[in-house]
Amino acid sequence: MTAKQPRHETSVAAFDDLALSVRESHSGREDLAESSRTHVRSRPGIGFAGRHHGEILQGAWRAPSVHGPTEPVPCLVTMPVPEHGSRVQFVRGPGAALEVEPLWKVKAVRAARLTLDFLGERRSGGRLTVDCPVPPGLGLGSSTSDVVATIRAVCDAHGAPIEPRQLARLAVETERAIDPIMFDEGVLFAPRQGRVLEHWQGALPEFFVVSVDTDPQRGGIDTLSLAVPRYTAAELAEYDELICRARRAFRARDAQAMAGVATRSAELNQRYLPMRGFADLLALAHHAGCLGLQISHSGTVAGFLFDSAARDAVQDRLRPALRALGMRCLGAFRAGVAHAAGV
Repeated sequence: MTAKQPRHETSVAAFDDLALSVRESHSGREDLAESSRTHVRSRPGIGFAGRHHGEILQGAWRAPSVHGPTEPVPCLVTMPVPEHGSRVQFVRGPGAALEVEPLWKVKAVRAARLTLDFLGERRSGGRLTVDCPVPPGLGLGSSTSDVVATIRAVCDAHGAPIEPRQLARLAVETERAIDPIMFDEGVLFAPRQGRVLEHWQGALPEFFVVSVDTDPQRGGIDTLSLAVPRYTAAELAEYDELICRARRAFRARDAQAMAGVATRSAELNQRYLPMRGFADLLALAHHAGCLGLQISHSGTVAGFLFDSAARDAVQDRLRPALRALGMRCLGAFRAGVAHAAGV
């Protein structure tokens, strides 16, 4: 989940007095604390995290029940980008103070402090260096990428491996709503609970995705300031069907079906967070021969979904129309395969 980009600074800030509200949930912490004490390393810890391009689906999930519909849980399926997001280095220090560079990466500091507590290292500190090529505020998961990479770096510095499920729990404690970039497999995810609702087998269908910033003058969206949507009964029923369609498309690697899910999810989202020029984007997608359109449901980025056989020339054909709409083409990448053309 992303937020507006603060003013950049080049100096280093110390956060030894950072106030944190830590829940005392000790499930799994004793083993990790013991691991960190018996495998302490003096070398810096390094952590990497992935990135994404908004969502294929975002809505609400209701657990199957013989007694009828259950309470809806906010859910999403991300559109992964097959290249690294954040890289974080953590150097252990002699005291409890935490430093970070650049200094505006305060979520990384919170993630480091919570991770140290998780490892039983309450009196430990150190220095974080965060490098993230993902622009914030567009809906590309820059803050979750920072948080996940930080948690991995701190654990690496202490020689303590961490499972994706535990990592997700720390990440959601850090920033309240997260993206499931810590999981290598396809998942239906509850972003405000930090838990997997469904594990999906197979791989994402292959797409060639043209990335667009629909509102480059806006400067991003503070996603955590957005209210949780209150879906109607008709919308909840439609999300039940969309999740079923996405599950089948994912397992069958059916790009056409998955693009249909993404397009419909984007349309439903317009009632809660309208995207600038969305109707024009849909018309352009139809004219360009796309399979469909996917968006960041809480950002300004949209993706034209083409068949995997498409080439870079398709984005060149889109650029004049996008410029006329006051939008900016960010590039293209291949989803569902092991390499990217770059966003």
